[in-house]
Amino acid sequence: MRFVTYFALSLPLFFLCACSSLELSQSTSERMIAINSDGTAELYPIKMSSGKIIDEDEYSYEQQVESIINGIKKSGRKKILLYAFGGMNSLDSTVERTEEMSKTIYDESDYYPVMINWESSLADSYFDHLFFIRRGIETYTYGPILSPFYLALDIGRAIVRLPINIAFQSHILFSNDPLKEGIPAEDAEKISKLKMRYYAGEDYSKRTYPLAKSVLYCITFPVRILTTALIDVGGKSAWDVMIRRSTIVFQRSESFEATFSDSVNTMISPPDGALSVFMDRLVKLVKKHPEYEITLIGHSMGAFILNEMLCRYDMLFYKNLVYMAPACSCSDAARALRPYLEKYPESTFYNLCIQPNLDSRAMMVGGLLPRGSVLTWIDLYFTNPLTSNDHCLGIWYNAMYCMPRLMGKTQEQCVIKAFGVKDPVTNTIDINMPQDHTDFSDTKLRFWEPEFWKRPKSVRDSQACPFVNRLIKTGNKK
Repeated sequence: MRFVTYFALSLPLFFLCACSSLELSQSTSERMIAINSDGTAELYPIKMSSGKIIDEDEYSYEQQVESIINGIKKSGRKKILLYAFGGMNSLDSTVERTEEMSKTIYDESDYYPVMINWESSLADSYFDHLFFIRRGIETYTYGPILSPFYLALDIGRAIVRLPINIAFQSHILFSNDPLKEGIPAEDAEKISKLKMRYYAGEDYSKRTYPLAKSVLYCITFPVRILTTALIDVGGKSAWDVMIRRSTIVFQRSESFEATFSDSVNTMISPPDGALSVFMDRLVKLVKKHPEYEITLIGHSMGAFILNEMLCRYDMLFYKNLVYMAPACSCSDAARALRPYLEKYPESTFYNLCIQPNLDSRAMMVGGLLPRGSVLTWIDLYFTNPLTSNDHCLGIWYNAMYCMPRLMGKTQEQCVIKAFGVKDPVTNTIDINMPQDHTDFSDTKLRFWEPEFWKRPKSVRDSQACPFVNRLIKTGNKK
């Protein structure tokens, strides 16, 4: 019954989504793990160096994990990089990108990269929400039966919230520009006492750009009414499922239809998600060979996976914790980071953002979509922040305002950095990047190099930051 239900409901999605038969090289299979929407491992055909093809049904995930561990050993490298992809990506698309990314990192650094790929596409996530996920558990009976009511609820919510969403996304047109307003002298003094290291690059875009974008924003307003509603219909529910999947990669969910015996087995068994299977094996490796140094890098929703990893596998020492435009909230990150940094004073957390002005002013598809970056959408449409601490960590202003009070003494181990716009001080590799949320995962930026995370060399021994200093000076003139 379960198979029939799933097949019937998945058939339309099968034809809507492009299906591909990916084939991995042996080297790529030894540098990545692929995780399905239910937390199980996805296996792909592997083309061995000898030319032989090993089909996915000829090996197990445990064997693949062992090949990754053996690959680390054989490489002779003592630095391991764990990279977690962000959300709104299909599993096949991230696996295809892994081929290039893992090879580039391996060839051009001293890291052994292990890429964490997980199914988080928008369509697949919303499909799960609509037909299968009920109260956090996957069910093949209640799920399909209640799907019409869930769809009606999503549409009704979007209609009722439309005036609210339009008002909030239009707020930037009428809000004060902090670069013009400045900040009070009292606030400037408090900022100067912060122990958290911060930096924001300059915005060298033409001064006419904000005005031009505002004009375009007004012209496209009628179309945006529709697109805002559509994003609210599917975006909020799909977002919730993506967050669920970032946890299921460690611990698979129990079904409504599980027997009592199955439930007991789930309670007493160790975490069975594909990522937990790998991490458990990595713990054993590092326990025997403590000379290994691990760096964690996560882009966007990859920060959710890193947060969970810090909580579940705090027995491992991660020298660098690099969150690139993280989609998690400041409070969620602090709950994971603060205990970990207290335990390991030698570890450093890096929070990387795009230029502060870009998050609120971003225009996608010529202004036909709601204004702001994806992170701005998260704060406005996908989540319901209860306090300012629940705002998105990847936005520089949010991180600057919230993290010092959330991190306590560990703020000395934190760096908050925003890249500029055509700023040669911060955008040293490509003067035009990163300027968008998706730029961070581009190998052109060489995001695995420490120079990419750290503040400019000229300010590492001080809190000099032209962007902040200008705000202070402007405020003090009043």
